[in-house]
Amino acid sequence: MKNKTSLLVTSVLAFALTACNAGGQASTDRTPLATTGSAAGTKAPDEAQSCPAQDFDQFLTAFMGNVEVQKTHVALPLKSETVDPNAEPEPKPVTKMLPLADLKFPLIPSPQQQAQDGLQLSKTVVDPAHIEVKLVKPDTDYQLIFLFQNDGCWKLYQTRDDSL
Repeated sequence: MKNKTSLLVTSVLAFALTACNAGGQASTDRTPLATTGSAAGTKAPDEAQSCPAQDFDQFLTAFMGNVEVQKTHVALPLKSETVDPNAEPEPKPVTKMLPLADLKFPLIPSPQQQAQDGLQLSKTVVDPAHIEVKLVKPDTDYQLIFLFQNDGCWKLYQTRDDSL
């Protein structure tokens, strides 16, 4: 079963990368998506053309496999939640709004890097327009959560690092 899943992920990744490359230079000329606003309605046709996939699994494969897709499909500023393990009397959550310049890419490692690092990916559908992706390393406190929403195309709008 694991080989079939790996083959499926590899096939989808190859398909998504081929589809992304089919547009030529178009993806490098795009500016990052802004957060919601009145201008979002006027950009819908352009965003629809640059959207790697409407199906989340296909989108996630393209997102994990291509830093340019990550850069253009992230809400800015990106909400980032972490835990300050040195806070007294106990660890406390820290929330930051990160501009593009403060983001370290890749935001989510490729499937190959995940396998190399012993990470396991899981997905929870909160509702049809909101999906949570979790990366964990078994038997450790490593846990990253990526929150995506679809408002015409999928985009990452929040990260949460629950690791200590």
